[in-house]
Amino acid sequence: QEFHATFVYDNNHIHDTIYNIGFRLRGNTSRYAQKKSFKVSFNSFIQGQKYFGVEKMNLNGEHNDPSVVRAGLYWEILREAHLAGPRANHVRVYINGNFYGVYTNVEHIDEEFAKTYFGNNDGNLYKCLWPADLGYRGSNPDDYKFMAGDRRTYELKINEEADDYSDLANFISVLNNTPLVDLPCELEKVFNVQDYLKIAAIDILTGNWDGYIYNKNNFYLYHNTATGLFEYIPYDTDNTFGIDWFGIDWASRNIYNWSNPDENRPLYTRLMQVPEYRDAFTYYTRQIIGQITSLAEFQNNITALKSQLEAYVAIDPYYPLDYGYTINSFNTSFTSGTGAHVPIGLLPFINSRNASALSQAENTQALPIVKYIGHNSPLAFQNITIK
Repeated sequence: QEFHATFVYDNNHIHDTIYNIGFRLRGNTSRYAQKKSFKVSFNSFIQGQKYFGVEKMNLNGEHNDPSVVRAGLYWEILREAHLAGPRANHVRVYINGNFYGVYTNVEHIDEEFAKTYFGNNDGNLYKCLWPADLGYRGSNPDDYKFMAGDRRTYELKINEEADDYSDLANFISVLNNTPLVDLPCELEKVFNVQDYLKIAAIDILTGNWDGYIYNKNNFYLYHNTATGLFEYIPYDTDNTFGIDWFGIDWASRNIYNWSNPDENRPLYTRLMQVPEYRDAFTYYTRQIIGQITSLAEFQNNITALKSQLEAYVAIDPYYPLDYGYTINSFNTSFTSGTGAHVPIGLLPFINSRNASALSQAENTQALPIVKYIGHNSPLAFQNITIK
């Protein structure tokens, strides 16, 4: 249920007040946490209202994460890798004048997001939550409108009135039913494979078990009308960097056999069976480690972020309520585990995962990767330029 609210933003340089916005709880299991997460919707009651170009914001409590930075670090890595991902930052949240603590403010994935990152927003956007395994269910597009609880597993977020799942059904059919020898040719007609392989590498390097590969959960698919290809967009990345509820060592798990072995994950397992895709995935894994996660600058930024947040986490009234965290939990969580579902510190996880991934990476040489091909659309008798 959305409540009418007044939104105030203050960063010591900008002080804005926006009236009549929508405010509600957000999340799935996090709704039961003591530290709640919230959705801010600028356009719920005033059609078309935006704030700095966005219609909605997600304020995430990060109650599972004693460092409160894991989700934001994932988005930083994604954007450093030149992939479409939400902008994010940390904020202090006050409700009716009361301090509710340190939150991660994450850009909402919607038509505004699609326009920003893909240059168009008229394609179908599907929010894919558990049990979204991308398994084949039949040729009828309506077969993919099945429910999980009170929502569709593949929930259409743009073009809802048309409610046409033909593109999704075709993509899933190609993914599942094409012989492996033909898969590169056919899949690349409907899906941005190379960017997904890079995202898969990031998921595995950050231990994002609550995404598609392990938990068939938390991603979007956008049908990019400029290219005709589906784009894969991760979502809700707080269960990362060593957070664990299964007794699995995500830092050492084999990068080529990372999915749930008892369930179908065709987008990961079938691609790992195609030699050229496996080689590209290996290349991206090494690239992300070499250019991002192993750099002293990246890890120093984590330490700087810790210093920036410490004083506010210390007075966050909701930070201790779910797992008994203290400011000592926050400070030590960067270098060591805090027990229970956080068996390893943030920085040790990064270093351990980098080392084990490099030791597991096959000694292959990927073929040249050419993507984002375009031309200047010349008129008759004009030169054509291909980039």
